[in-house]
Amino acid sequence: MSSQPNAARVIHFGLFELDLSAGELRKQDLRIKLQDQPLQILVLLVSRPGEVVTREELQKALWPADTFIEFDQGLNTAIKKIRLALGDSADNPRFVETLPRKGYRFIAPVGEREMLPPTPAPAVRMRGRWWLASASLVAVAAGCALWLLDRSGKARPAVPVPVPLTTYRGLQMSPSFSPEGDRVAFSWDGPKRDNFDIYVKLIGAEEPVHLTKNPAPDGNPAWSPDGHWIAFQRWLSSERVGVFLIPAVGGAERKLTEVLGNLSKYGVESRMSWHPSSQWLVIPDKSSAQEPLALSLVSVETGEKRKLTSPPKGILGDVDPAVSPDGRAVAFTRVISENGTDLYLLELSASLSAMGEPKRITFWQRCTREPAWWPDGDSILFASGASSNSKTLWQMAIRGSARRLGEPERLPFGRESWRLMPAISRQGRVVYMQSAERANIWRLELGGSHRVDNLPMNSSRLDHVPQYSPDGKRIAFASNRSGSDEIWLCDADGSNTVKLTSFGGAYVAEPAWSPDGRRIAFGARPQGVPYIYTVSAGGGKPERLPDSRSSHGAPSWSRDGKWIYFFSDRSGKGQVWKTPANGGEAVQITKQGGAYAVESPDRKFVYYLRAWDQSDNTELWRVPVDGGEEIRIIASLCPQFFAVVERGIYFFSGWKKPWVQCFNFATRKVETVAKVEGTMAFGFSVSPDSRWLLYAAFESANEQSDLMLVEKFR
Repeated sequence: MSSQPNAARVIHFGLFELDLSAGELRKQDLRIKLQDQPLQILVLLVSRPGEVVTREELQKALWPADTFIEFDQGLNTAIKKIRLALGDSADNPRFVETLPRKGYRFIAPVGEREMLPPTPAPAVRMRGRWWLASASLVAVAAGCALWLLDRSGKARPAVPVPVPLTTYRGLQMSPSFSPEGDRVAFSWDGPKRDNFDIYVKLIGAEEPVHLTKNPAPDGNPAWSPDGHWIAFQRWLSSERVGVFLIPAVGGAERKLTEVLGNLSKYGVESRMSWHPSSQWLVIPDKSSAQEPLALSLVSVETGEKRKLTSPPKGILGDVDPAVSPDGRAVAFTRVISENGTDLYLLELSASLSAMGEPKRITFWQRCTREPAWWPDGDSILFASGASSNSKTLWQMAIRGSARRLGEPERLPFGRESWRLMPAISRQGRVVYMQSAERANIWRLELGGSHRVDNLPMNSSRLDHVPQYSPDGKRIAFASNRSGSDEIWLCDADGSNTVKLTSFGGAYVAEPAWSPDGRRIAFGARPQGVPYIYTVSAGGGKPERLPDSRSSHGAPSWSRDGKWIYFFSDRSGKGQVWKTPANGGEAVQITKQGGAYAVESPDRKFVYYLRAWDQSDNTELWRVPVDGGEEIRIIASLCPQFFAVVERGIYFFSGWKKPWVQCFNFATRKVETVAKVEGTMAFGFSVSPDSRWLLYAAFESANEQSDLMLVEKFR
C-alpha cells in the first residue's frame, strides 16, 4: 500500500506562521489567541491564496445544515476576530479582502504551501457538532485534523525565549500589563520620534492604539488592577510632572495631582504603582527642590497624599515603587547616586500606613533598580548591573509574612541594557524594555541626485546584508526582528516583508541569490559550526551543503549557478573555496589567503578580499576562475563592501562616513561617486541596472529600544 504524503505543517505569510500540526497562529514565534472557528476559516483562506472563497463554501464547511447558528452573524464575527488577530483592516486590507455578497480572498503572499492529493476526509468532532468538508476543501480538512488531534502534545521549553513585543522605530518604554495580561500599555516617542505618548498594544496584533496625543511628553503608564484606568505622568517642566488618569479604552483625561522632582523628559525616575484596591497610587514626590524624592500614596478619588518614606537628606531619594499583590508591602529603589542604588522593602498596615522604617534587601552598592512582584507575592524581579548602562534581570525570593529573603539569581533572559523596566502580568508573562543594536538598510541612487532612501522594511532591530535578486525585483536580507537571526525577503521598494527561515537561535546571515533567482544561499551555525545552506526563494526547508564547513560563511554563486564560493580556514589559513551548489566536494581557489569572493560577470575572474577583519585597509584581489596568478586590484576598502558589475567594482572607502567609489574596468582608475553618513553595518549590493546601491548603517543603541515578551517563565 502506498503511503499518503503529509500536508504542510507550517504556512508562512507576512510576519505570521500558521502551524497546522499544533493548531496555532504565531507572529514572530509568539502564539496569538484565535478561537477554533476563526482559525478554521483562516486555514481555508490561506490554503487558497488569491482565490475567492465564497460564503457558500464557508457555510458548507463550517455551518452544517443541521445546526441552528445564525450564519451571517457568525461569519462576520469570525472574520472580525481574524482581522483583529492579524492587525488587519477591512478598509485597507493586507491579508483578508472582502468581496461584498461573494466571499473573502486571502491577498498576502503565502509560503511553504503543500497540499494533500484528493482523498476522502474523515469527519472531525468539534464542540458537539460535525465539521464536514466539501470535496473542494478536503486537503484543508485533512490538514486541520492533524493539528486538532495534536493540540495537547506541546512541551514547554526548558529555557524561555524572549520575543519582541514591539519593533517600532524609536524608544518604547515603561510597559504595564492589563489585568487580563493580553494588552500592554507603554510610552513611545512615535513613528516620527517627535513626542512621547501612551500607547496600548494587544499582544499578537500588528499596530498599537494611540491613547494620548498631548504635545507634552507622556510616560510611565500604570494599568489599574480593576482594568478601568491607566495612570501616567505628563512632563510639564524640568521640575514638575502631572499625574493623569485616562480610561483604558480611551477618552477624557483627568489630572489627579502634580509632583515635584528632578525628572527627565522620559520620566524615568517616576514610575508609579497601584494598590490592589485600585483606590490608591504610590508615586515619588517631594515637598521642595532641596529635599530628596520620597514615596507617597495619592487617593484616586480625592487626590489626597500620604507620605510613606522619609529618605535621608543628601541623596537623590526613593523611586520605582512596586506594591505587593497583597497590598501589604512596597518594594522600591533608594538612589544614593546614579550607580549607587539598592532595593528596600516597606511594610504597610491594613490602613496603608508605614510600619516602621524600610528594610534594605540588596547590598551590592551598584545600579540595582525597577522591582516588580511575581503574581504569588513570594519574589521580585529587578534590574541590576555595575553601571546604569549595563543592567541585567535578576530575581529574589521574599517569602512569607516574615519576608524571608532568598539569594538573588540572574535570569536566563534580558541581556545588558541601559533600561529594563520589567513588568509582570497576573498570568506570569514578563515584558521588559531592551536597548536594541539597530542597523537600517538604505538605498542610494548611484546616478543623478544621489538621493538616499530609508526603506520601509526596516525594523527597530538589526537589518543588514541586503542583496538584490537577479531581476532586481526583490531583496533578501538578514534580521533579528523575530527574536532570532533569520533570512527575510521583501520587494525592491521595501514592501511585503516575509520571513524565509526559522532557525530560532542560530546565527544566520549573508544571503546570496542564485543566478536564476530560485534559491538563496546563506551562512548559518545552528550547532555552533558555520556551514553554507540553500533554501528555495519561495520557502521551504533549508538544505546544508555537505562540504561547506566555513569560518565565516559569506557565500556567493558562480554566474552559471553550479558553484557556491565561501570562506574557510580548513587548510590552516583562511582561503576562498567553492563547493558544488547541489552537493559534492569543495575545491580550494586561492593559495595566498582570501575571504569574501564574487565572480565577475564575464565568468573569467574571482574577486576576493585578501583579509577578513574590520580595518579600513583590506585589499581586493582577483584570481582566474580555474585558479592561477593572484593579482591585487584595490589597495584599500571595507570588508564585504564591494559589488562587481559590468562597468567595474563598487566599494566603500571605510567604515565611518565612507565614500562610495568605483574601480572602472575600462580606465583601471578609481572614481568617487558619493558620500554616505553613519557607521556602516555589513552588506553591499548594486541593482542589476546599476541604478541603486543597498547598504546597512548602525544607529545608536541608546536611541532605540524595544519591548521584549517572555511567556510564563514560572
